[in-house]
Amino acid sequence: MMEKKYYKIEDVSIKTGLTKRAIRYYEDLKLIAPKRTDSGYRLYTDEDIDKIQKIISLKESLGFSLAEIKAALELDKNVKNILSGEHADITTINNYINMIKEQIKLIDEKSNKLLVAKQRFEELLLKLNKLKDQFKEADTI
Repeated sequence: MMEKKYYKIEDVSIKTGLTKRAIRYYEDLKLIAPKRTDSGYRLYTDEDIDKIQKIISLKESLGFSLAEIKAALELDKNVKNILSGEHADITTINNYINMIKEQIKLIDEKSNKLLVAKQRFEELLLKLNKLKDQFKEADTI
């Protein structure tokens, strides 16, 4: 088996672009759970770093709140456990199906808001380019 590589918080900060304070905050919210040395230093794995990057992506690309991200990560973990053979009854499976449908709905709503914002900026860009063209025409007269 391969030896697990551990990183200090400074390394994680450099790799993820987050401040040490933000990383500790994610730990306080139980979004990540780094290992601790006997002397209390945090040690992070590649999985922790991947998880942090997933959090950053959800936060930045979809504007998810940290509470929404926590729910999404827990849902993801629980469903993966069931799919890999953990026992679950039909009620539990139906609950997860409904929760996933809610997540999809949430993502749809957020992506629609992003599209509206994008369209607004595209219209402004169009208007500015027309204005710029008028300046060019005025220069050639």
